[in-house]
Amino acid sequence: MPGNLRFTAAKSSTINKKSVLPSSLKNLLPSSAKYQQNLKKKQKQSLAASPAIDEKKKSKVEEPLTVLDYNVQLDYQLSSNEDILTAIDTILETQWSESCTLHNRFHDKELKKSGDMEQLLFSLTGLSMATKAEIMKYRTTQLPHGLVTVNQLYSIFEKQGHTFVDRSLELKIRQGKLKKFIITNASPIISRSPQKFQKGKVTYGYENVEVVVKLDNYLEQIESKIKDIEGDLNGTECLVKFSTYVKENPTSLFIGLDEFTKDDINKLVTFGYITLTSNHLNEIESHQYALAYPTCGTYLKLINAGRAWLVKLLSKAKYKEILEDQLFDKWEGISTTKNNHGLDTQFTSKMNNFRKPYYGFELYWILADALGAGMVEVFRTPVGRGWRLTGKM
Repeated sequence: MPGNLRFTAAKSSTINKKSVLPSSLKNLLPSSAKYQQNLKKKQKQSLAASPAIDEKKKSKVEEPLTVLDYNVQLDYQLSSNEDILTAIDTILETQWSESCTLHNRFHDKELKKSGDMEQLLFSLTGLSMATKAEIMKYRTTQLPHGLVTVNQLYSIFEKQGHTFVDRSLELKIRQGKLKKFIITNASPIISRSPQKFQKGKVTYGYENVEVVVKLDNYLEQIESKIKDIEGDLNGTECLVKFSTYVKENPTSLFIGLDEFTKDDINKLVTFGYITLTSNHLNEIESHQYALAYPTCGTYLKLINAGRAWLVKLLSKAKYKEILEDQLFDKWEGISTTKNNHGLDTQFTSKMNNFRKPYYGFELYWILADALGAGMVEVFRTPVGRGWRLTGKM
């Protein structure tokens, strides 16, 4: 028999004898009684600690907000007795956080009665003078005056419906009181289908944004530009012609080469009063120019930045929702310090909403734009209003 098989046991062989530990190993291991004693001691310690651990975990568990109903009256909403011009004034008069009369988070009502935007801004604490100067410059020289989004108007008259707003706008436009502009592909959109059979389906694209301004403001802007370029005879004649066209065609959204020469078109594009329209692939449609408001893009960047912040914040929440008071605290960058009893004792604001790219824009109008666009929904809870993301972002 080969040597390598001499000590190999058969497959059917078994060990019948009990294993016996050498006395040296027995001395190293604890006795059975000692082991049981230690085991009971550890179990008691675990039971004593478990309530605290469970309570700590419980406090971190995020629960969905309790929805009472969706019949919400927002602070800025108006009745059907008030017209669309009043709604526009409501937005423009309250669009900056420090002067907004819808809350008193920065100044009391008495101080706001002055209506002096510069005084209210420069009396804020927590911002450097350089930052305040930058904010004022942005608001007065870079941001177009008087623009509001149609989505904000939808939110103001949410109970009356979109049709009420559309009809009201059409009437005021035909009366020569308002001017509407359609900015194509101005807002990036992500849509998630709510249908069960399309669960998880995501669509990426761009959405047109409609903005309106009082016609008088628009014509004053054109007149101001004419004065600025009075040495440019061709440019002046072009703007005078354009101003006449706007007055005579109150509902017009586009112009073409039939109304203006190629040289006129080039000048109006340079001045920012018309833009080339595009489809969703950003391909230029030939001979199609949309009427525009100069520096309108700055305003839309502000709105889109607010939308992006809102979506990002709500997306982080487990149930994609948050209470309105907490939303404002996040917007402003408010942090709290707790005392030894676990109670909030000190509140510190970073004033994030007054820094670039928001420059003190009022959160209510970011929410109003997102609500009107169908990106968020609002509901009542036992402890205040709640806001939740929809499938469109």
